[in-house]
Amino acid sequence: MEQLEKDYRGKVRIVGMDVDQSQETAGNMGIMSIPAILLFKDGKEVSRIVGAQPRQRFVDELKAQFGV
Repeated sequence: MEQLEKDYRGKVRIVGMDVDQSQETAGNMGIMSIPAILLFKDGKEVSRIVGAQPRQRFVDELKAQFGV
């Protein structure tokens, strides 16, 4: 994720959350297992990727959702 953040800096914002430290927020977002990647556009969730995935899966989803 750190490399994706560098590669897409200025195009999308990638942030992390420690679900152990933010259990209430994780629960409110319906995060039941990690890793969980939630993509938001205009403040609304548009996609969710759960579980370990190859880097290309994230790249493909960023392209599909944000055209980057």
